[in-house]
Amino acid sequence: MDFPADVPTLTQGDVTLRAHDIDDVVAIVEQCTDPVSITWTTVPLGYTADQARGFVTEAVPRGWRDDSEWTFAIEATHPSGQRRFSGSLSLRSEGSRRAEIAFGAHPAVRGHGVMTTAVGLLLDWAFSTLDLETVVWLAARGNFGSRRVAWKSGFTFGGVLPKWLDHRDEYPDAWIGTLHRDDARTPTHLWYDVPVLTGQRVVLRPQRASDADRIVAGCNDATTAYWLSFLPAPYTEQDAATYVQQGAEAAAAGQYIQWAVADAETDRLLGVVGVPRMLRGSAEIGYWAHPDARRRGATTEAVALLVGHAFAPAGEGGLDLHRLFIKAAEGNVGSQQVAVRNGFVRTGTERRSERLGDGTWSDVALFDLVRDEWKA
Repeated sequence: MDFPADVPTLTQGDVTLRAHDIDDVVAIVEQCTDPVSITWTTVPLGYTADQARGFVTEAVPRGWRDDSEWTFAIEATHPSGQRRFSGSLSLRSEGSRRAEIAFGAHPAVRGHGVMTTAVGLLLDWAFSTLDLETVVWLAARGNFGSRRVAWKSGFTFGGVLPKWLDHRDEYPDAWIGTLHRDDARTPTHLWYDVPVLTGQRVVLRPQRASDADRIVAGCNDATTAYWLSFLPAPYTEQDAATYVQQGAEAAAAGQYIQWAVADAETDRLLGVVGVPRMLRGSAEIGYWAHPDARRRGATTEAVALLVGHAFAPAGEGGLDLHRLFIKAAEGNVGSQQVAVRNGFVRTGTERRSERLGDGTWSDVALFDLVRDEWKA
């Protein structure tokens, strides 16, 4: 194809895909020197205007001429009210009517749906004009912004490719997803956002990498290790990092949700509460507390906040569940008291179903709460 003559202009609402031009250079430099772009893309460090000009006048036209990569500029209105360059996205030919999609947004338009609209326009063109069969998406593990765009666009996620991406001579894991021309182009599963839930003494918020030292201390505590014998021992900083990462990925995959329980004044992590299992409107609640947060009512309040969110209708941002249950080892009085104080009723016993830290097997007490009986 000839550049720019054969590059179509594609528009939906405020978003337009078009050929790059020399006037985009300043905004391209802004995007390529932005910390988020540096973290998640392979843009050269110290990106200059000369490199941007080379991208616009050499690299992009070459891809169109030899049908190796079809790259578009995104144009949209910035929050300032000015309409200007807002990112780039492309399809890289993989042969046999297959291509890899790649995209990056200018920082001014992130979070405004611009990239999702742009990807939709590109896919429409790819499946009709290029007659592609399948498009593949790859992103560095942890790049939830890119993953959310792919999720909204209907990609089916295939898991993790260990040590796959070439990222400035490092090889991070990659998420992978695919989209076939006949796919519905709508999300294939739920994505659980982790909202901030505020109480009087505690706040439930997403877990952060900075919580690692408190997670390590809490999980190496003798009492925690006794009741939660499945934890690694000793529990390391890497274990904590993996725990936080897996929790975020599970929410994005619609599997389960977990929150950090933080002090309302200091934001210091006091424990974790979550919904590790959900099935047909029923869900389990699990929790553990840092040793310096026990017997202060923090976990009781955290569970109360979670129960309210779990029973709230989906239209109000809740999980719209009708039944919750808690399981606690027979001798774990503190955990059972949290359940009772939140209105849960003991319904039975699982015999010898929980292995404790000393190697013995314990009965497990079962508690549940149904929405019709719950008092907020």
